[in-house]
Amino acid sequence: MRWFLLSLSLVLATAAPAQSVRPVVPGEISADSAIQREVLPLRTLPRRTDFAGEDLLYSVRYGFIEAGEARLTVTAGPDYGGRSTWKVTGTGRSTGALDWVFRVRDHYESHIDKAGLFPHHFTRRVREGGYRLERDIAFDPARRSAATTQNGRTRHHVMPAFVQDLVSAFYCARRLPLNRMHPGEVIDIPTIVDGKIHTLRARFVGPRSVDVKAGTFEGLAFAPIVRKGRIWKDADDLTVIVSADDRHLPVLIESDLVIGSVRLELVEDRSVLEGAQAASIGP
Repeated sequence: MRWFLLSLSLVLATAAPAQSVRPVVPGEISADSAIQREVLPLRTLPRRTDFAGEDLLYSVRYGFIEAGEARLTVTAGPDYGGRSTWKVTGTGRSTGALDWVFRVRDHYESHIDKAGLFPHHFTRRVREGGYRLERDIAFDPARRSAATTQNGRTRHHVMPAFVQDLVSAFYCARRLPLNRMHPGEVIDIPTIVDGKIHTLRARFVGPRSVDVKAGTFEGLAFAPIVRKGRIWKDADDLTVIVSADDRHLPVLIESDLVIGSVRLELVEDRSVLEGAQAASIGP
């Protein structure tokens, strides 16, 4: 029954922790070594879309069962060393009869640098039946390191430059010029998942119109590159469709699993965006 965690992860990060590139375990260092690392410049990227004010509601279906709902919201986050952030919150919960049998309450949160589009802090709280997980990652992007706290223990690791977390990886992808991609092109995003650095990869399939509960969208279809076997029957069993406008809203995610299928679709866009409909600001 860990499908719900997988489902929410798919919404948040385009591809769950499955990919074609072997994951890397980051090197562990002491807290003293972490603070003594060289301070390097932080990047500033051309701004394309402002996510502030987004509020997106999704339905989660497992096979024929209306299993739950997921929600993504974006508000102003805290400053880190003078760098402003978006606070992106993703929640998932079981609904209906399933809530009595297998109660799910999942919470993800990422503080994403507005100028550089990298995370400063990541929180993951999982409540699924009897399973519990509480994990916090405090990134130090200038020193290329991070401190992970879980079960009362904090460990420090060396990180690749501007590595993403599960949430920020998806928003990083949404800021790319997806409309300029050609079928077959692949997006690579280094992301830390469960203590390992994964290269999350998605191949652009092409334009695709889609009907969901929130309406009809002209979209862009992507096929995250996954390993068939334990979760997926075939390498192309996962499809992600985002809107073809500048916002690149996650509209629909469909996945055929080894056992059953998962469908997440946009039910309602409750966003109250700042400025002119989150218009493009840079090249």
